[in-house]
Amino acid sequence: MKVARALCDALFSWGAKEMFGNPGTTELPFLEDIPQRYLLTLQDGIAMGAADGLAQVDRRPSLVNLHAAPGLGNAMGYLDSAYRNRSPVIVTVGQQDQRHFDQHPLLFGDFPNWVTGRVKWAAEVTKVAEAGSILRRAWTTATTPPWGPVLVSLPMNLMEEPWEGTPVPAPDPAPEGDATPSSLSEIVSALDRSTKPAIVAGYEVDAFDAFDDLANLSRKLGAPVVAEPLTSRSPVPSGLGSYVGDLLPASVMINQVLAPYDTVLLAGADLIVYPYFPAEILAGKTVLYVGTDPSVAGKLASHSCVGNPRMILKRVAAGVRDRGKEYRHPRDFARANRIARARPNMGGEFVLDLVRKVFPEHTVVDEAISNTPLLKATGFYRGKDSYFGYRSGQLGWALAASLGIGLRREKTLVVIGDGALMYAPQALWTLARYRIPVKVLVLNNHGYAILRSYSKAYHPPLTDAESLQIPNLDVVGLAKALGLPARSVGGPGELEGALEELRDTSGPSLLNVEIDPRVPDLFS
Repeated sequence: MKVARALCDALFSWGAKEMFGNPGTTELPFLEDIPQRYLLTLQDGIAMGAADGLAQVDRRPSLVNLHAAPGLGNAMGYLDSAYRNRSPVIVTVGQQDQRHFDQHPLLFGDFPNWVTGRVKWAAEVTKVAEAGSILRRAWTTATTPPWGPVLVSLPMNLMEEPWEGTPVPAPDPAPEGDATPSSLSEIVSALDRSTKPAIVAGYEVDAFDAFDDLANLSRKLGAPVVAEPLTSRSPVPSGLGSYVGDLLPASVMINQVLAPYDTVLLAGADLIVYPYFPAEILAGKTVLYVGTDPSVAGKLASHSCVGNPRMILKRVAAGVRDRGKEYRHPRDFARANRIARARPNMGGEFVLDLVRKVFPEHTVVDEAISNTPLLKATGFYRGKDSYFGYRSGQLGWALAASLGIGLRREKTLVVIGDGALMYAPQALWTLARYRIPVKVLVLNNHGYAILRSYSKAYHPPLTDAESLQIPNLDVVGLAKALGLPARSVGGPGELEGALEELRDTSGPSLLNVEIDPRVPDLFS
């Protein structure tokens, strides 16, 4: 048996039973005899994004194989997204033959240094004897909270060496964290002292299945729950009466929403901001953090309890006094009127309301961008694995990630803009090739509406710039060329039927919806 097979056997036995990639010469020795199901993507970044999606839905490491320097370069944006999403991906990169490293041959690179700051750990195998220990450390590091990607560089000559040892032993279970009784006590005491607490719920509520504990704590405190900015997963269970909406990623807007509250508990949440405002986030308030990420605790919280958020929230909820008055968010009576007014022009609120009704059980993978605030407000948070987004600002992520998510979730819907679609169109081919049952809904406004909205607020001369518009893009023709059934719909009268057809079609398919092209006011 060769080294490559020994490593892949170990990964397979630990749970990594699929591999995404687009192979080159440096990867062929690693792929010659693998037990994994290999899913071909037509660009390395798509493979990285697919592994990100699979790792999130599996809650354990997924496996991607990148092609040396060009492949890692192509995948860097998706690697950044995986890092910010806290996705435990094992990134393997085919390295050149060690025996001519001194010549800096074609495809060669110092890959561990290339990814500094974008992975939790990186290493290159330099001799056969260390391959197993490096793999075990990679797995343990990826799965130690906060989760994240790791990189292992594999020189092609070493992959063909004979493996003379025993099978690589399974890594030790990752530690849960260091939630101490004293830190728990500080959180409980601070909440009991508060006169008006609020909770910011984040992606870790879903990642660690802490929905019931979040709801119980909100009920006992009588506290509203808001979602973190740019959340990558559903932060609240379906029908949570205390949920009031999502924070926007700007300090001024965060402060405005949370102004009435003296104490803010970040429950597996981060406060990501963009664009810059001089206002300090939550100045003068008591900010508490529970979750797995010490870096968030360090930058935002006066008191923190680091560890498994489900276990911590359960203990905090058991410890705080019951105030006997549950917070209930007032009903939005104006919503029906807004939907009706949006109907003639195919506005986002009308379109997404119908999508919610037609796809009530689908996992939604969101890259609607300019329509994302409307999507989140429409009711797509339904608890475990109901919603996936991205925290990096990268375009193309959702379509790539849906390859991995769709392997595990038969009912998966991607909602994506036409601009974002064009960052990862190759993913349509992989959907079709392996019949991954993902439905793709393109909200087509013929341009980069998010940039036009930003320009409208901060750089008005660019609002109607030619460089921010995408006319005459044949989305349906593109999808069909890549093997995916597709159709287009342009009017409100036919939208519901078209959505039902998309839902009921066997296998993957795409619907292009011509929506209101007017520039939304998202930053003013």
